[in-house]
Amino acid sequence: MTIYFYAQTDNRTGLDRLRRTVALLKEFSEFDTYLMTTEFRSATYAKRVLGAKKAVGIEDFRNIGTICERGDIIIYDSDEHNPTIHQEMIQYFGKFFRISYDPDALPIEGEFLISPHKVGERIINGVLVDRDYFGEFRKEKRVFFYGDSDYEKKIVSLSEDLKEFELDLLEGFYFFVDISEKVKNYFKNIYDAEDYPEILQSAALFISHSAQSALEAAATGAKTIYFGHDEAYEKILQRAGVVHIGDFSKIRLQEGILQNQLPKTDFLRNLSVEKVAKEIKSLIKSNC
Repeated sequence: MTIYFYAQTDNRTGLDRLRRTVALLKEFSEFDTYLMTTEFRSATYAKRVLGAKKAVGIEDFRNIGTICERGDIIIYDSDEHNPTIHQEMIQYFGKFFRISYDPDALPIEGEFLISPHKVGERIINGVLVDRDYFGEFRKEKRVFFYGDSDYEKKIVSLSEDLKEFELDLLEGFYFFVDISEKVKNYFKNIYDAEDYPEILQSAALFISHSAQSALEAAATGAKTIYFGHDEAYEKILQRAGVVHIGDFSKIRLQEGILQNQLPKTDFLRNLSVEKVAKEIKSLIKSNC
């Protein structure tokens, strides 16, 4: 049996959806899994860095039907659809699981919803963080990761304020090629996006504008600071013990570093990706 996965990826939205989708995909090792992403570079990254075995970029989510057949099973993480296409996909697939971190999302008829916020009928409650980030790691790095996408190059204007904190920079996957040259004088070291898993595991302090990456860093036990506003994640970040400083400023960052707040890994373990996968497998075996 093949289980299909689709994650929306592009240089505006970044890889948060991909990271959480692949975290779930890896729990289905006893099945044949096939990952689809919006564009081919992220599919290659998913295989080379994140651990997906089969992945392909399909350019447009409406091309899902050229890969899958009617009656197949899909786990879908995207907001590209409209209500009509959403209903058509539910009718096309034998089982349709939708990942949504929207606090107001509810399952519509015929689908199952994977949500960190909701519980109830046809809802699987969980937080999708790769199990590779849980464990005992040697913690020594102070890391700044803006996110996988920075289309407006905001990191360039932030970097001068970061110099005194003596941080390493972890590049984002969609960073423009000239970013490193522009900011190199403000960081101790610069690490490539392909080093992402190892850098997170070795971070004692992790500062990020990516909410998904903040959760992953918290899972490793790093003191984690998130700046920005992402309503889909804010309550989860709080419960995970991530320091949220709101909009970035040097003063707010300094105050965040001084806060005596450590990650609450038990919260993430209790809503683990393993738990979500177990519930999905049970539903696949049933006739629900």
